[in-house]
Amino acid sequence: VENVLSYARLENGRRAAPPEATALRDLVARVQPRLAARVEQAGMELVIGPDGPWEQRALADADVVEQILFNLVDNACKYAASAADKRIEIRADRAKDGALLRVGDHGPGIAARESRRIFEPFHKSARDAAHSAPGVGLGLALSRRLARRLGGDLRLVSRPGEGACFEVRLPLAP
Repeated sequence: VENVLSYARLENGRRAAPPEATALRDLVARVQPRLAARVEQAGMELVIGPDGPWEQRALADADVVEQILFNLVDNACKYAASAADKRIEIRADRAKDGALLRVGDHGPGIAARESRRIFEPFHKSARDAAHSAPGVGLGLALSRRLARRLGGDLRLVSRPGEGACFEVRLPLAP
């Protein structure tokens, strides 16, 4: 429901809160209890990478980043639940044009033919629909739009069969 309402607000052109300079560590720490509860509910383990440029500051709306990270972790809980390795990992990294947060799992990954469509609103693969993964296929489309509204992006950076890894790029704070 939260995703549907957020998507409707985006479609109606509602303005988001102005971004603030915030360390990646603080963005993740804010949502960590909610993520940990969701991961525990799925019988999985949340791992926040100890290394990385966590002090790097990004321009972001913390509420928006929280929603993006929750959507990514929630998807990992749904689609990697049968994996032998139950870890869902969040890591920080740098790019020349932004601060990066990567969310990855060790599940089956996303087939190449599906990777082109996963960011379309209301898209679910035939496999996902057949296996009754909860949701309407809106989380990734919404998350990408939210990231882009912040001046960043969301993209799939993994290869099929290697689990799923998504990269959230946020603009660097001056």
